[in-house]
Amino acid sequence: MIFPPAPKALLQHEILRWLMWMRLIALTGQFAAVVIAQWGLGIDLPLAPMLTVLLFLAAFNVWTWWTLRHARIAGNATLFTQLFVDLLALSSLLFFSGGATNPFISVYLPALAVSAAILPGGLSLILAAFSLACYSFMMAVYVPLPVIARAATYQSAGLWANFALSAGLITWFVARMSNTLRDRDAQLARAREQRLQNAQIVALGTQAASAAHEIGTPLATIAVLTGDLLHEMKKHPSLTEFRDDLLAIESQIAVCKTSLDQLGKHANVDDASNARAVVIGEWLSRFIEGWRLRHPGARLEVSLPSTDARIVNTGAVGQILLTALDNAARAAGPTDAAISVALSIEAHTATVHIQDRGPGIAPELLQRLGHEQVNSTTGGQGLGLMLAFATAQQIGAAIRVSSDAHGGTLAAITLPLA
Repeated sequence: MIFPPAPKALLQHEILRWLMWMRLIALTGQFAAVVIAQWGLGIDLPLAPMLTVLLFLAAFNVWTWWTLRHARIAGNATLFTQLFVDLLALSSLLFFSGGATNPFISVYLPALAVSAAILPGGLSLILAAFSLACYSFMMAVYVPLPVIARAATYQSAGLWANFALSAGLITWFVARMSNTLRDRDAQLARAREQRLQNAQIVALGTQAASAAHEIGTPLATIAVLTGDLLHEMKKHPSLTEFRDDLLAIESQIAVCKTSLDQLGKHANVDDASNARAVVIGEWLSRFIEGWRLRHPGARLEVSLPSTDARIVNTGAVGQILLTALDNAARAAGPTDAAISVALSIEAHTATVHIQDRGPGIAPELLQRLGHEQVNSTTGGQGLGLMLAFATAQQIGAAIRVSSDAHGGTLAAITLPLA
């Protein structure tokens, strides 16, 4: 079974991170506004309660950062609490700096817009009602700002700064959320595609098991008949001319039986055997010699450099190489051209290059190989490559198939080193 990659962090957890950054931006702006108003414009503010509120909000943001580091899942209640604390701190700051007459009173709107985007309707209404109640209360009860010269000018500048801040925060948050939602949609689409591929692979496995069970009896019958003919050949010299053919049939039956036995072994392979590391050059040499029994007429050009590099998951790697070599042999069969097998080693990977000199693969067909069933010129349907691609994904390998315009196909199987 092929398992999809682990998903990214939950959407609500990412939203909590955005709220932390928004609060940090708001804290910076609020502290700068207090400093400019107190020492730049000469407005006498109640610094003690306002700075206390800012320190509390900063401590709350540090706690939020600590929560994110410990990867706790953020639910709607957590997000509601975050926004409620923001609104409570904002209301406290506005209360000590002019209440409803403060030009920054509409900073409520970005927080409410965010709550409408991330919370259920009921929780958003609670926050909206709380904000409206605070606004209404501060229309009558608040700490007034002292009258200063050019108050109207400063009021207009504050309104402009408030609009710029609100527009920037809303645009930034909505844009980030839209990007995340698009990423989630793409991730869900990949997961659905992976499930469909898994279903196809399970169906192929079921068919393979059924075929293995059904083929066993005919193979045993053919093996018995071949053995009888070889025995009779000793009594009837006239049958000697068929000796090579009978031996070829007997060897191919042995290959079929070995494949059926390996099918059962791979279904019950244990983790210890998969984890055992082997020298790739030696293992690949033995594997190719065994593959020659399947295609005794195929011509191979093998280039295996001396190396101590090791790989694991040889059972899965063998199935991938078996598919690639079989496809190359079928493609090269009509022309009797040689098949090139080469091994290259890099820092952390080993790549097996399998090159045939057959007719090649059409570009439109090449894009679909390994992802869906196809009708190839050699009569196959691409099922082997589908299994090979899925197996490669499971063990952290990669398969690249390319075809030359003048004919020939190259399959490059990149394997992680142990």
